[in-house]
Amino acid sequence: MKHIFSIFLSLCLLTGAATGLFAQPLQPQDWNHSAVAPGVDYYSFSGLDPVSGAPQEVFVIDWDTSVSGYALRFTWSDPMVPTSDVFRREGAVAAMNAAYEPESVVIKIDGSYRSRMPNNNVMKEPVPNWKSEGAVYVDASGSHIGIAFAGKGMDATAQRAWYNAAPWDNILTSAPMLIDDYNPVGAFFMDSTLTAEQLTALNYEDPVRHQGVRHPRSAVALTENGHFLMIAVDGRKPGISEGMSARELTRFIERHFHPQYALNMDGGGSTTLCVRGEGDPETHVVNYPTGNKKHDHAGERLLYTHFCLVELPEDLYAAHRPTPASEARFRRTDVREEVLADWLKCSGLDNVYDLSPKPSTPAPKGYEPVYVSHYGRHGSRYAYTEKAYTVLLDALRAGRKAQNLTALGERLLSDLEDFYAKARYQVGDLTPLGWEQHRRIAATMVQSFPTAFGSGSCVDACSSPSVRSIISMSSAVASFSREAPKTTVYAHQGQLDVQATRPNSGKNPFRYQGPAQPFPYPESSEAFFLRKFPQYPEVLGRLFVDPSKALGKVSPYDFFFNYYMFIGGENSLPEAMRIDVSGLVTPEEYALLWESDNYERFREYLAYRTPCSSIVDDIIAKADARLAEGKRGADLRFGHDHVVMSLLMIMNLDGFGTIPESADELCEWFQTFRSPMGTNIQLVFYQPRRARCAGAEETLVKVLHNGEEVSLGMLESVSGPYYKWSDVRDFLQKRVSLFVSIKP
Repeated sequence: MKHIFSIFLSLCLLTGAATGLFAQPLQPQDWNHSAVAPGVDYYSFSGLDPVSGAPQEVFVIDWDTSVSGYALRFTWSDPMVPTSDVFRREGAVAAMNAAYEPESVVIKIDGSYRSRMPNNNVMKEPVPNWKSEGAVYVDASGSHIGIAFAGKGMDATAQRAWYNAAPWDNILTSAPMLIDDYNPVGAFFMDSTLTAEQLTALNYEDPVRHQGVRHPRSAVALTENGHFLMIAVDGRKPGISEGMSARELTRFIERHFHPQYALNMDGGGSTTLCVRGEGDPETHVVNYPTGNKKHDHAGERLLYTHFCLVELPEDLYAAHRPTPASEARFRRTDVREEVLADWLKCSGLDNVYDLSPKPSTPAPKGYEPVYVSHYGRHGSRYAYTEKAYTVLLDALRAGRKAQNLTALGERLLSDLEDFYAKARYQVGDLTPLGWEQHRRIAATMVQSFPTAFGSGSCVDACSSPSVRSIISMSSAVASFSREAPKTTVYAHQGQLDVQATRPNSGKNPFRYQGPAQPFPYPESSEAFFLRKFPQYPEVLGRLFVDPSKALGKVSPYDFFFNYYMFIGGENSLPEAMRIDVSGLVTPEEYALLWESDNYERFREYLAYRTPCSSIVDDIIAKADARLAEGKRGADLRFGHDHVVMSLLMIMNLDGFGTIPESADELCEWFQTFRSPMGTNIQLVFYQPRRARCAGAEETLVKVLHNGEEVSLGMLESVSGPYYKWSDVRDFLQKRVSLFVSIKP
């Protein structure tokens, strides 16, 4: 094992000036070439390939890793998404499909294992798992890359143990290895004398057949002088692109690129490569995926994992660092004590909405509220993922079977079995408390701003496609109809509402694009958890006699991520269904779990600032239209916590968009408990009384978050929490420009 690690380290340290990608000179008619960005080149080939003796279409991204300013990221998407969605989401220079199905491989991303190769067979087939003999690695910086024949000669059990002990932050296993230290091992992966009939007689997942026949192929390669290649070979298109076997792919790569290492990745219908400025004008898919059986760019498959080559601007977060003024005004240096003293705040995103009355600063003399622009999260719900229940349930069931449960563990298992029998078909559903939250929030809005909801006023409400969001909207509009009978109320949900409700959806055809937003801290979520919560075995010891045997193949990070959701989720459930969670964690432990989850949520939500900026544009456009028409009322939008958190960052409410240099200071600026169930942002517009259509200079705005008055960063107000709308509009447009470069 040490020998393999040393080999990989040597791969990571490959340096040297670029001396040209191709192993031998090519004729201009053989390959097309374009420079995508400094140090990144795109090559494509279409024609008769002398290696395979068949027509082929091949697409290659070449990154010279000696050119700084880029990073290779491995991405995980659950639910699965097409490659072009990841390409767009990450603002990538290039993106390609990556690993095979998770159950057959090891997938470690940002320090967290998404799969530990659970199957000894390939899926459900009677074929020994052969898909992890090689691996591609990258460190946390995304700049040190390695490809190694790490699983050579091992069975699946030995490979699993080796990869689970590997120290690298990002690992994707695959097979077959094509080139190992210039040795074209892929050319001998299977017997080249087998006939087509003999190959097709084998099980489809048999490695000899799988790699012995021609298919679309994806591969990565690394040259001695530091070029990293992503290679996509089309196939299944007779007369256009026949595809390649593993042997043909090996010889093709060896002939044209002469890399030191190369590894085959998932291919077939998964093979997809996106390149900035190339291919389809909307998706930037350059090859011709086979999913729709047409020779176009639209046949992408939904996948879990991808490679993304992203840019790393040098001063990416300079505009978001704390200043002495913002430190004094917004930094919550005592936030850990604040959380420790409040169990609900400890629950983070499972905090429940505080419906108590909030102080309100009187409007400047002569002004009255005329319009409210709102975005709200759905109300309290059952856990959004079944794993919040099943990860714990499975561990407890295994513990009982192994006679490894304590008395508390036995009691919890019995309670959880009863609960899950009732709740398993209610995952993600709104609870009665969620309905009540939105009823009362809407009623409070009418009672607080009655002049906005008189005769001739209109409330327009839209929602994301989520059922819990739609029902939350239904509760709110029903409340408006009761509380403001003179107001016209209209509620709707459709694809055109996506930009105003859940614009980060992978199915959004109008999604904004922006600069790369890499995570600003080197520590993975798993490493952060292990550093902050080393006492996790002690917590497990309350449920399991032997904590070291409690989790099986589940990592401590994954277990406690879901355990934390399970505990916090009890806040939202009907009283009769709640499980007694006292004694599972101490307040101090719960507070540490909050900080760990807070770090992970920041990692998840950071990139959403770009797509969710469309909501800010929607707020501006609808407010200007309302004010121009003199139309009183409200525009309501219903969606999700990650959208509210993104809006808090985009709008920099109370400094929420600040990104400190230290990961340990992050929780003093960014707190998930500020997005409880039912959380909402309201922009309340005021105009002089008797003014039919006041201008932007005369219109004032105050911003409420969860009913409390908040500041728009360091923007100067007119009086207290009241700002000029013209200033607010300019401020918001400038904030959006930080995250958005392309608006479709």
